[in-house]
Amino acid sequence: MTAHLVGVATRDCTPAAGLAMSGFAARTQPAAGTHDPITARALAVDDTVLVTVDACGLHEDFCAAVRAELPGPAVVTATHTHGGPATVPGRLGGPVDSGYLAALHDACVAAAREAIDTRQQATVEAGTGQDPGVARNRRRADGPVFAPLTVLRFRRADGGPLASVVSYPCHPVVLGPDNLLWTADYPGVVRAAMEAAEPGSACLFLTGCCGDLNTGHSARDSMALGGSAMRTFAAAERTGRRIADAALAVATEDASGPPGSTAASGELALPLRTTGAPASWTARVTVLRWGGLRIVALPGEPFSVTAQRASALIGGECLVVGYADGSPGYLPPQEEYPHGGYEVEEAHRYYGMPGPFAPGAAEALTELAADLARRT
Repeated sequence: MTAHLVGVATRDCTPAAGLAMSGFAARTQPAAGTHDPITARALAVDDTVLVTVDACGLHEDFCAAVRAELPGPAVVTATHTHGGPATVPGRLGGPVDSGYLAALHDACVAAAREAIDTRQQATVEAGTGQDPGVARNRRRADGPVFAPLTVLRFRRADGGPLASVVSYPCHPVVLGPDNLLWTADYPGVVRAAMEAAEPGSACLFLTGCCGDLNTGHSARDSMALGGSAMRTFAAAERTGRRIADAALAVATEDASGPPGSTAASGELALPLRTTGAPASWTARVTVLRWGGLRIVALPGEPFSVTAQRASALIGGECLVVGYADGSPGYLPPQEEYPHGGYEVEEAHRYYGMPGPFAPGAAEALTELAADLARRT
């Protein structure tokens, strides 16, 4: 088995009560308290770093500022919880508290640097488990659902657990707009269960491409104030435990490949559909290679079929995640545009964008990811 230098670190970033929450246009009240911690977590593998934050999204400038303070290639992602603080100026609700945003930046950098400084010899294992059956296509009953459950385990030289990564594509919106408590939603439950089952380790949750997937309610239902009796913390606990139980049952195998780790990043201007002057948004895509495993980090909210197509193009052990290095809105595949709906036609307004992305944006990102994977 090929050994890597691996480190992991966590910072508690739970805001004080009274700050604006992000994720639901119908929720106008600030947070009233805390249910479970908001965290920033970092995993360093050789010269690369992956940072994930319990937030609905992160601005590309924020992510670039964090990366600029780190010595090597890095990716900064959001879990996309809708129970976290407003963190994207001009997008996803607000107002954004500048003091908290500065503290969050410092926490991300501190976690990443600690992960780098505490690296030790470790091996990486990977596996894909049975879909726990949580994710549903929220746009239509016959819509596609590509919902792989991917688990990575990093083991110390003595075989003990050091860190784990769990990735699953499902919107963290078990809690609805009536919730006024800080929460990581079901990803927080997954992490806690993994860490309890593997003492001495830390877990990162990476949200997959789930622009069209959640636990079964429509996007309009998600945004409507009033919620549902089913959208409770008890429901989030059940959802997280179901995913965690499936993750713990995954038999991971050695993911050794070429020694060391590499990374490749690229940028692409994606056109927006606007009625005024032409506009575009510059997307950043990164592929990390850890031994024989590739992590494909896409921005925004790609749909599940995009992850399926990218995985097929790249081949081998491949994990495709969204919400990385920028949160500009939904990136539907071309075949979804005729169906219209919130994600295709309306969501750009909540994202503060001048228009939705034009058809072909998701496909362009997929091609860029495949090209970057070839470079690694």
